[in-house]
Amino acid sequence: MNGYDESSGKTITATECPECPGELATEGGETACRDCGLVVDQYRIDHGPERRGFDDPGESTERTGAPLTLARHDRGLSTTIGYKRDGKGNSLSGAKRRRVNRWRREHKRGMYQSKAERNLAHACGELSRLTSALDLPNASREKAAAIYREAQDRDLIQGRAIETMAAGSLYAACRVRGHPRTAAEVAAVAACDRAKVELGYGVLNRELGLETTIVRPQEYIPALASQCGVADRVQHRALELAHLAERTGIANGRGPTGVAAACLYLAGREYEAEYTQAELAEAADVSTATIRERFRELREQSS
Repeated sequence: MNGYDESSGKTITATECPECPGELATEGGETACRDCGLVVDQYRIDHGPERRGFDDPGESTERTGAPLTLARHDRGLSTTIGYKRDGKGNSLSGAKRRRVNRWRREHKRGMYQSKAERNLAHACGELSRLTSALDLPNASREKAAAIYREAQDRDLIQGRAIETMAAGSLYAACRVRGHPRTAAEVAAVAACDRAKVELGYGVLNRELGLETTIVRPQEYIPALASQCGVADRVQHRALELAHLAERTGIANGRGPTGVAAACLYLAGREYEAEYTQAELAEAADVSTATIRERFRELREQSS
């Protein structure tokens, strides 16, 4: 298959994972397995600027300006007035520093042209914080910012808290891009509870018609295994059971986290691991009854 890396704009040939039957996907400069999370080093990309001058060897290779981004309210086009030194690195005198301070104050006052733009700046800051706390790639922040901007253009933010809609936009971006993040994980780092995150996502999904991807059970297994301290051999067996659940239709119409927890529980039973249904249920945010039901179905198919 071919993987497209949005951060570099390059298409990279990807093959099957060398350690499991999963497929490789390229994102953020790294090619990793969708199932086990293995990063394949031979596909690493250098994202540094191109310094070679093909037309003129003596051509200047200086680069200025950051790339355009939706994750900032001004798309990254605004300027910043520095402190203490001028553009050539020389120190400013006391009189010039006071003059620059006045410029900076007026610049900050005129940075926002309207109340909507000020609110957008606040939302972009919240999206940046949430993305960093959840360790998500920059592409997810860009997608969340695009969803929030579209919602603002359609007046969906009016009457609702900015934090609620920002968290809902990030959760929606995770659903659209197929990242295995639950509403509970987003709410754990957001300035609102899980109900508000689901409320914001529900409004966005209903009004914007988001094209969400199907999250597979095996995408949740690495995170659950890490929380419960599962051995590698148990995790690999759980991935095999997750593929079995898809082939036999057990995963159809069921919550992927519950199926993933059941796969880990059955794999742990086969290898005599010492973790319980309650531990897996707490990590997956499902009930123990769900794990038992999926466990019985998997055991019948795997026997």
